[in-house]
Amino acid sequence: MQISGLSAIITGGSSGLGAATARHLAGIGAKVAILDVNIDLARTVASEIGGIAVECDVSSGEQGEAAVKAAREAHGPAQISVCCAGIAESRLMLGKDGPAPLTHHTRIVDVHLVGTYNICRLAAAEMAECEPDSETGERGVMINTASIAGYDGPPGATT
Repeated sequence: MQISGLSAIITGGSSGLGAATARHLAGIGAKVAILDVNIDLARTVASEIGGIAVECDVSSGEQGEAAVKAAREAHGPAQISVCCAGIAESRLMLGKDGPAPLTHHTRIVDVHLVGTYNICRLAAAEMAECEPDSETGERGVMINTASIAGYDGPPGATT
């Protein structure tokens, strides 16, 4: 797939792997939109690479829709989607005061699982609007990242 000139949305693009991905894609000519809850850092990265930053909690359907719409208005329909959004809040499942609050785990699942699904469904709709590549028939590409914690969990958690 030729990347230059394509529109890319990157969740979690304000730091870490997401920021590195945003910089790399912009460096090879993609038009990058960074979707992140940390809008100040997202704006910093976006200004460095000539992209845009859109505040977005990926676990929110409404915020996801608004962010993808803003990216489309700036760069056209997304043909690249990279989901890097994640939260790292290690907490013991069972502490001295009893079990950890369920809301802590629910938030992690909302960001990591629901948020990834949310952006993928929206990106798929964007890509469906694009003309297929004349040689490959591709309309776009989705890349979803995950933490090593899925294989080697933090202390006090299950894997």
